[in-house]
Amino acid sequence: MLPRFGSSLSAFFAVAALVGCSVWTPKPSSWSNATGGEQFERLWWQSVKSKDWAQVEGRLASSYVTQSSAATESKDEALARLMQLEISDLSLGNVDVRPAGDAIIVTYSLDLRGSQAGQPVSLTQSHMMTVWQQQKRGWVAIAHSGELP
Repeated sequence: MLPRFGSSLSAFFAVAALVGCSVWTPKPSSWSNATGGEQFERLWWQSVKSKDWAQVEGRLASSYVTQSSAATESKDEALARLMQLEISDLSLGNVDVRPAGDAIIVTYSLDLRGSQAGQPVSLTQSHMMTVWQQQKRGWVAIAHSGELP
């Protein structure tokens, strides 16, 4: 009877160890526990969607620049345009993160639906690239390329 109890106890501890394992780390819900480029990008877009402009602006470097086929914009110009955006749905896919010294290059495709200045907006598989840089105040976006509304 004792050997059977011992093997059951061993099986219990083996399962408990696996359940307690942190192989599937939950996605961060805030900037304070974000650890990588994909998380920075997702949190930034969530801040845009929820209109947390202090967070959006705070995560852009003073020298931030964004480029699309239509224009090259400074931080202030990009913020003014983003503030007119009402996002009803967004998703990021095909995310690729590449370390580059004190920076991280994040490329992805963006699906977005909503409106801007009262006009409907829809992006499907829009190719994006953001460069995030580690600075004294934390990770900030220094450059972005892609078709944004």
